[in-house]
Amino acid sequence: MERDFDYDLRKRISVGIERGCFVLLIGRSSSGKTRSLYEAVQTVAPNWPIVQPSGTGDIVEVLEGPRQRVIVWLDEMHRFFGADPRLTKEHVIRLFRFPAIVVATLWPDDYLKRKTPRGLGAPAEFENDQRLLDLAEVVSVPDALSIEEQAEADRVAKADTRIRLALDVKDAGLTQVLAAGPDLRHRWEQAPDPYAKAVISFAADARRLGVLSPIVEDAFATAVGGYLTPPQRVNRPLRWLADALAFGRQELHGAVSALAPVDDGHTGSLAGYVVADYVAQHIRRTDCPPRSAWETLIFATEEAEDLRRLAAAANARMRYCHEEQALRRLFELHGEGAVELSGVLFRGGREREAMDLLQRHLAEVPHDRSAADRLGRIAALTHRIDEMRAASASGDPEAGRRLAEMFADGGEADALRIKADTGSLLAEEDLAALLADRGAVDELRERADQGRQPAVDSLAELLAAHGRTDALQQRADAGDQAASRQLEKLLTSETTEDGAAVQAQLAHLRRQISADGDEVAARELTALLFDLRNEAELRREVDAGTFQAAERLVALLNADEAVDRVLVDRLRAHGLAADGAPYTPPEA
Repeated sequence: MERDFDYDLRKRISVGIERGCFVLLIGRSSSGKTRSLYEAVQTVAPNWPIVQPSGTGDIVEVLEGPRQRVIVWLDEMHRFFGADPRLTKEHVIRLFRFPAIVVATLWPDDYLKRKTPRGLGAPAEFENDQRLLDLAEVVSVPDALSIEEQAEADRVAKADTRIRLALDVKDAGLTQVLAAGPDLRHRWEQAPDPYAKAVISFAADARRLGVLSPIVEDAFATAVGGYLTPPQRVNRPLRWLADALAFGRQELHGAVSALAPVDDGHTGSLAGYVVADYVAQHIRRTDCPPRSAWETLIFATEEAEDLRRLAAAANARMRYCHEEQALRRLFELHGEGAVELSGVLFRGGREREAMDLLQRHLAEVPHDRSAADRLGRIAALTHRIDEMRAASASGDPEAGRRLAEMFADGGEADALRIKADTGSLLAEEDLAALLADRGAVDELRERADQGRQPAVDSLAELLAAHGRTDALQQRADAGDQAASRQLEKLLTSETTEDGAAVQAQLAHLRRQISADGDEVAARELTALLFDLRNEAELRREVDAGTFQAAERLVALLNADEAVDRVLVDRLRAHGLAADGAPYTPPEA
């Protein structure tokens, strides 16, 4: 059955027959990328030899060999981003001269995060990947059939019972069903025992947390304890791990399994297991992995890119203790991540330790400009930190709050206050916007009561967003015109927000995030949950690692005047333990 994009795909590949090309298919797991690519290559260049490199070294070997027509097949291209050596734009340009047809597949979230411009928050290490992806001719592969494709599928289904049965499945798309995706999920849900389910859950969590390397058997043995109850841990059968892995390896329809064994390049040798893409994308999205999973992955993983992704996943979930563990291991094994690790230390109030780390790193790598800049910024703040620490020790609660804030934001709000208090209107406006974004109702009210108009406006908008009509009415009665305007908008709105419509919107945004890691949808979702004051759902999004969920959760707690400010400061500094409780560092 042909897809709508097949013609465009074949047209782009045909260009490479004479002058080489690089065609990249972007699509979710089991969306039909590999099938369409295979059929396109067979149609356009049926007699060309195909090379499937396991790493960049294999591509270098092709480049050093005799010039010839060749198809270089980079299925699951994310494997090459963290490779040693890295695959670069220059490698592909050299392949064009063979001429080579370079074809590749990639998940949408891996593509989008590497295409993000540096100025919008993309890490420096993605710059090479971005240059490489800029060279590609991109073909998008929808995971749902278009109207025309559905009609074609209905036509083909009359003579193909496999297509007919797949079309009858309501909770998955045709291509996913044909790839046995739903059956894989059902096997996880209906696993024969808790050990088989735990093994697959851990493998799926590892992939969601960014570990792309195969998982060795010993890692399963140490990690799955967090997925089991105490009696299940104590009463494990003798062959529990072997049986669980065997269940995960069982192929469905002779092709797909939840866990796939991977060799280390030698016949008969097992390097570990990787989880099926469909399983990784479709189970346990809102559950934060247990502590045993984090620590096993961090201390069993040696690949630098896996450790970086683990640290980023921990940061998004407010599991700062595991972020620190991953970055320490990255630093110890590869001498990388000093700047990021110093940031974790500083956020936790350990500025001297952060400075020592950066100084040791710069002694080894003196030309690291980022580390030197970070060291300079921390050093510039130490005098102010010492002042506030002394005032806090003397019993000044406001100094304690400002100190916690400085560690959380690197002195951003403190610097704006100093400028605003010396008469800068721009700083006053920026400070009011920042405080509103953080839910700092108390300070906004204090500055508003001092007659600072940006704070007056921001406070009224924040109270309105949270539906705080009593607080708005009180300020309006006292002559606050901004509060009066916001109150009037609330009281004269024609209808209240329909609950079913809100739930539909939330579900739609979550589908967008799940489908392709859409950061715009993530911003909308977390902002909506913030406005709805839905702490429980925001916590779920934090556990899922949704973009900006952590910031919105802290802001929501900060905006709730019944919540202890000490708790908010503690969350900013130390985050959460794996089980979701506020984390207490060992020294505390």
